[in-house]
Amino acid sequence: MKWLNRFTTLNFVLLFAFAFSVAGCGTALTNLSPIQPVHNIAKAKMEQSANPTEEVVVPAVPAEALAKPVLDKYGMETVGFRIGKARDANMEALTYVFSFDEYAHAADKWKDFLSDWTEAKTQIELGTGEDRKVVDVLMMSNYPQLFDVQSRQPILTKTVDGITVSIAYWRGADLDRKYNRGNAFSPFYETEALHQGDKTDVFYVKITNNRSENIIFNVKECTVVDQGENIYNGMDYDDLQERFTYMARATGLYVTNGMEIARRILIEKRMPIVEKQVGKRRTGVPPGGSAEGFLPFVETKSNAEELKVILPIEKAPPPGAAQRYQTIEFVFPFTHNKGIRVAQPATKRY
Repeated sequence: MKWLNRFTTLNFVLLFAFAFSVAGCGTALTNLSPIQPVHNIAKAKMEQSANPTEEVVVPAVPAEALAKPVLDKYGMETVGFRIGKARDANMEALTYVFSFDEYAHAADKWKDFLSDWTEAKTQIELGTGEDRKVVDVLMMSNYPQLFDVQSRQPILTKTVDGITVSIAYWRGADLDRKYNRGNAFSPFYETEALHQGDKTDVFYVKITNNRSENIIFNVKECTVVDQGENIYNGMDYDDLQERFTYMARATGLYVTNGMEIARRILIEKRMPIVEKQVGKRRTGVPPGGSAEGFLPFVETKSNAEELKVILPIEKAPPPGAAQRYQTIEFVFPFTHNKGIRVAQPATKRY
């Protein structure tokens, strides 16, 4: 009888421990972000050892003999990359994500690194055979002070032709905590009843123009593309306002105040008009300036796994020049996790 009682007690203890561990996993998932920057090197290596196929490539350092001296000089390490097929590794552009040991100096050190990296990149891309690679480099940092509205997720930064763009994802729970409070709905407020195409995925973007000419930026031309070539378009102020008409209870002062918040935090509303044309005004960033704010997209489908956030930026030609405007596409790789998405907490008012 004593043995039976002990066995029963043990079962209760094990059941409690199991329930506690499951609850802990659930809590952990609710605190994670469903969209995160690129693939983690360590995770990919585990994937490769478990299933050693050509689908998984772990390019820890591009053309190591050329790249490593520059990386070591600035104390950088490879933390992520875009997975590619082995047979395409030397023909398609591979995206590498580097980070600094000292995140507090990330912005300044990134500029210094790029000046030295340009020479190494040229040698890498002029190589022959298997040593020839097209290398796309981004920086990952956890330095939230880089933005006016401090980020809760890792920040990706890319610099091309004197234009620097930084981006970070904001999950719905964090947006609620900051903006869905008092007598105002968050501009990104949504109910569970909304269809996926009426919900949002929100990023925070900062654009710095170190060129001598204006640059043009239109949020409606920005897109997110998944591995199935599904396209999710950028949304502007009017799109967010229209969303409120789909929610029966989102009316009155709460909506008015929420859209007033949108005017203060959306990147499109924080950008100056840099060009005036007949019947059109174009927003962007003047020389030596920067602009930042939130940029929402149509929410990605639940089966999305690989995401590319594409931000086209138009470069104005020098004054009096006969050249045309040129567009640079800033592409940032992210991954999406359905399980984490499902575990996210419901919309909450504060």
